[in-house]
Amino acid sequence: MSNILVVTTALEQTWKTSGSIIFLGKWCNKYNNFEKLKKVNYKIADYHWDDRQKFLKDYQYLNNLNKKLLKKLVKELNKYHKNNYSERYWNIIIGPWLITFIQIVFERYENLNKLLNDHKTYETIVLKIDPNKMIPENFEKFQSLIITDTWNHFIYSSILNFDSFEYKIDKRYETFKNEEKFEDYLIPKILSKRSKIYNFFLKIFNKIKVNEEVLISESYLGKIDEIRLCIKLKTLPRFDSTTYLSENEISINRNQIFLKNDCENIFEEFICNIIPQQIPKSFLEDFNIVKLESEKMNWPKKPKVIFTSHFMQKTLPSRYVAENIENLGSKLIHGQHGGVYGQYLFSSMQDYELAISDKYLSWGWTLPKTDKVIPFGILKNIDNIKYYRKSASTLLIVLRSQPKYTHKLNSYSGTNQIAKYYEDNINLCKKLNKNIIENKSILRFHSRKFGWNEDIMFKNEFPKIKIDNGYSKITELLKKSKLVLQTYIGTGYLETLASNFPTVVFANLNDCLINNETKEYLKILKKVNIFHDNFSSAAQFINDNWENIDNWWDNKETQEARIIYCDKFVKSNKNKVNKLYKIINELKKSQ
Repeated sequence: MSNILVVTTALEQTWKTSGSIIFLGKWCNKYNNFEKLKKVNYKIADYHWDDRQKFLKDYQYLNNLNKKLLKKLVKELNKYHKNNYSERYWNIIIGPWLITFIQIVFERYENLNKLLNDHKTYETIVLKIDPNKMIPENFEKFQSLIITDTWNHFIYSSILNFDSFEYKIDKRYETFKNEEKFEDYLIPKILSKRSKIYNFFLKIFNKIKVNEEVLISESYLGKIDEIRLCIKLKTLPRFDSTTYLSENEISINRNQIFLKNDCENIFEEFICNIIPQQIPKSFLEDFNIVKLESEKMNWPKKPKVIFTSHFMQKTLPSRYVAENIENLGSKLIHGQHGGVYGQYLFSSMQDYELAISDKYLSWGWTLPKTDKVIPFGILKNIDNIKYYRKSASTLLIVLRSQPKYTHKLNSYSGTNQIAKYYEDNINLCKKLNKNIIENKSILRFHSRKFGWNEDIMFKNEFPKIKIDNGYSKITELLKKSKLVLQTYIGTGYLETLASNFPTVVFANLNDCLINNETKEYLKILKKVNIFHDNFSSAAQFINDNWENIDNWWDNKETQEARIIYCDKFVKSNKNKVNKLYKIINELKKSQ
């Protein structure tokens, strides 16, 4: 009797058409690959984070592990580079990579662990991939690599090859054929002519030796308000317009990074073993290059205050911030840049941004036991989101996108969760009246595609439906809409609620874990039928009220509920620039 073949990714080189196959997860199946799947006797393994209590427990464990490994890395990296930078310095530049990498590898490890501990006989195909090609140059390249089948196969193979795990699985090694062309994901973005011209202007401006005390970049304010704030603070708006080339070879000295002391389990042994192998070059071989390039960015030389809402996950800007905080005592103000913050039960990036900042500008929420979070109100300019009652006639259904492979963890993470999300919303659409879904609806997908082929999914079910693949401006689609159906807890529903645009929100709270305060506020929206936690309820409400949306939306109770919710999570701030000016000046005085 032949062994069951375990397939870890969608690389078809690791499949076979005879015998039994078990796919490790839904990420292995490409939705448009029905013909090949018909020839395969397969099933899909259970997903360990379908147990959301385990998910929460694992998140807490990984957070504690991250703190422990960060302290180890601070010591080892300082020794490697012969310096003595603080833990905050290293957390600023390495934090997003470290927590993401730990969480990713743990998720892959648990996928294998759940399957291979059931005492059955398995085999798998391991492709011989050059490990040096799997080392990212920096965090940006890392983010591109982790969504590829190739990188994920490499990580699964590394786990299977780690001696301490002792999995009972036969490994068949084969030469790697680059069927995915994973390098295409790593092509750097080319700067626009406008960016090059502005960067040239900044270079000349910097030669004047103007003493700018504030850096403002990617503030989320919008161009006009960002320029207004810069004028008041006597500085120029900046953006990340610099690139650098990594010319250094992978160093054999990586083995000097030793993290294996105090490991409490086999997984920790593995993660401590693979971190030195996988750590981006920007933190090791290219460390000095990155510093030099960050100094060429034509940004203020001695900023007292740095304000951003978006660039801390970028290599050169984060290094600029770390150097100025470490050497000059600069203060960092970080603004909220997404709708999940303050609502999800947990979010890796919220934890990181709060940890590194001196002040944090939320869209309305606060946190207990800290004065770091300022309930500032929505930073983003949403004045262009308007409800055109006379011309409105369509239902705009806004859908999210997410990589096949779990990456940064937050309350909605999990490959099965995004798959179930699409299933739920297909079922919602099936329950809408035929005239609404076929003649009145527009499905709006995100412009970023991750291999789910979600447009094909929906088109197969609803051949006549109109689809926008994310390339039209959302404001243009809203102009035609009498109602927007927001299908997840995120930025979009906060923007339309704050703009007083007729909005129905559907989210499955069994998969999307939110904090207790948000649950209580969502009850207020649920009472007036803005929020629905099951697709049948959302569809039924739309069907019953399609001809009278304005009557429902203008109702006093509906509006009062909307205002209460917005005041907490997406508060209006009509005087943003002046209030920011005051906050920045107060922080300057404390510097």
